[in-house]
Amino acid sequence: MVQALSLTRPARPHAARDLPGIVRGAVEAGRDEADVLRRLPASLLEALRAAGAFRLSTPRELGGFEASLSESLEVLECLARLDGPVAWNVWNGNLGFSAALLPAAGVDRIWGDGADPVIANSARPTGVGVEVDGGFALSGRWDMVSAADSADWIALFGTVSPGDRPDVRVFYTRRADITVLDTWDVTGMRGTGSGSVVADGVLVPGDLVVSPFGPARIDRPLYRIPAFTLASTGCAAVVLGIAAAAVEEIVALAPGKGTDNGMLAGRGYAQSAVSGTDAALRAARLLLLAAAADVDEAAVAGAVPLALRGALRGAMCHAASTARDALTAMYALGSSVSLYRGGRLERLFRDGFAAAQHGLLAAGHQETAGRIRLGLDAGTPIF
Repeated sequence: MVQALSLTRPARPHAARDLPGIVRGAVEAGRDEADVLRRLPASLLEALRAAGAFRLSTPRELGGFEASLSESLEVLECLARLDGPVAWNVWNGNLGFSAALLPAAGVDRIWGDGADPVIANSARPTGVGVEVDGGFALSGRWDMVSAADSADWIALFGTVSPGDRPDVRVFYTRRADITVLDTWDVTGMRGTGSGSVVADGVLVPGDLVVSPFGPARIDRPLYRIPAFTLASTGCAAVVLGIAAAAVEEIVALAPGKGTDNGMLAGRGYAQSAVSGTDAALRAARLLLLAAAADVDEAAVAGAVPLALRGALRGAMCHAASTARDALTAMYALGSSVSLYRGGRLERLFRDGFAAAQHGLLAAGHQETAGRIRLGLDAGTPIF
């Protein structure tokens, strides 16, 4: 079914790919403060919002870019070269494609009155929704919800029990209606504000509750891609961008860094490590973008087959393992420079490894991708 959106917004004056250049100054000015605050400072958040950074997947009618999956990944990778936590917040706060899933009344609630919302999310189904008059009463706790304190809305996964079989739903809640706990006391990705979210009987109207597996109501290429694929892929681009920034940092450092036998740039082991690491990251990036482009092309043609989604997940796992190797190699080349808190290389190392810890990038997903490649059942409905 095709849903006509009643709301309209003016088109963005720039393309999605221009975003990193537009916000670069604000990101560089605010990333140290974000590390101290453990969340994005208000000025940086508003600079990102003003540039449309949280509208990558939002329908064009709502002023969004409706960018292809591969284009969004390129934007996130470029943002991550500037700052990992910023890119991570943009990734997890980019649920604009929800406008293609929700009924018209739900879209009006979130985007009405000229709103330009940041929508964070948690895909852990740790909440329970009980059907009541007007919707559902949602209760539960969701940990590590990035951008939770910066968001206007938070999409939370939970279960309802219409019978003997629990049914997973997504509940769109106003940030003001839930509690965000300050539990984000970590070393890496400090600026993401990934606190815990608690809901205690929050009333969620029925038009703000959808199945994550349901078909989109807008029949255009981007929204033919399964919602979970749209929401999950960006983390791989972020870890690649952080790792690429670490290589760039060593390249800038090496000509002036002394070793026992001359400058680092003149040492054969450093030359080999930089070249090999750079090649590995470029290859992993191209693989990820090619897998995403295959998904985009299939969506243009009609539907996205499971085989392509499996290949994309395999590319995500490969990106994470490649990024870990790259970060380790660059940290070693930096020697004592890598140790100092607040240094660029030190922060890239801790941010990159923290990002690569995300469950979506776990090595076990490679097994699922392999099952699909071998023609077996994926073993999970979320892929």
